Amino acid sequence: MKINLIKESYVNISGNIYDPDFINLANINKEKINFDDNTLFLSSNMKKKLNSQKLEKNDNTIFLFRYDDSYGLIADLDISEYNNENIKCHELVLPDTIQGMIANFHTYNSETAPVFIVHEENIGIEEIIKKREYSKVYDFGNLILYKYDEDNAKNILNLYQSIEKMYVADGHHRLYTTSMLKNKKSMLSCFMSFSDVKILPIHRIIKGIDASSFEKARSFMNNLLSINYDENISKGFVRVTYQQDSFLVKLKEVEEDLFWNNDVYRLNTQIISTAFRILNFSNVEYVLDNFLEVRKKELTNTDVLLEVDALSFDEFTELSKNNCILPPKSTCFMPKFPSFLIFKKYK
Repeated sequence: MKINLIKESYVNISGNIYDPDFINLANINKEKINFDDNTLFLSSNMKKKLNSQKLEKNDNTIFLFRYDDSYGLIADLDISEYNNENIKCHELVLPDTIQGMIANFHTYNSETAPVFIVHEENIGIEEIIKKREYSKVYDFGNLILYKYDEDNAKNILNLYQSIEKMYVADGHHRLYTTSMLKNKKSMLSCFMSFSDVKILPIHRIIKGIDASSFEKARSFMNNLLSINYDENISKGFVRVTYQQDSFLVKLKEVEEDLFWNNDVYRLNTQIISTAFRILNFSNVEYVLDNFLEVRKKELTNTDVLLEVDALSFDEFTELSKNNCILPPKSTCFMPKFPSFLIFKKYK
């Protein structure tokens, strides 16, 4: 696997830690963040706040990190590995999103959030860190960065050379967009072993369903699928909750299914599109599993909650290796590396 040193990187030493989906791109001029009048998605106050945060420049480095009890690498992925399908994808990319990203990559000059790449091999990053060959430590509490320069960094990257396949956990659109840009040959990336991550389910909420529409959908699910009241969700089942009513729906198995009877694909096709007759998913809300209990308390009388089981690692790798493309929001890998902490200047 071709993973390289980051030629020009910056660490945000302000102490602020942002959500992984906060901001993907920024402009850096004269070693300072520079959101100007061309940035329309941020308020003037937010731009002023972000522009004032201090950066520390690093040349030709990589970063190892400890995030709670998990470990990983931040480095620069050669986009040829994605183009040659050594980085396996599993989720659909949307043309409108790609077009917007292409414009943004031309507008800005620095990546601020790494794409998330996972691999089966255990590199032993915790043991590498214990050797204390890093040149600097950035301590952000439950997240600690270890900077490695030149030879020490290259020795670590050599451990990844023999890995033939890796998998996209998050960042499908950004990788696809980069593959289309002639003058952008790499992508800031976070690499983590399966042993350091978890796959969480992403649940759905259909909004604006009245009682009559729900009863029609329920009748369909009862007659053509099947309904029971077991408490635990497992593969092949979806829990449906509407008002005070909750039950499990057994998804229909599809013979020789291209998607290996994936639950999210069957949820979309058998329940959302067919039982509820919804083809426009603009009224469908996506809820990460770690926010589910909070979101349950906010459900209205016209919300239908659809809960699914998590994808297993075996199912994930099988789907990816067979080039099966799932719907967006099929998987959630945790932990995700924060946004706006490490910047990579790409032009």
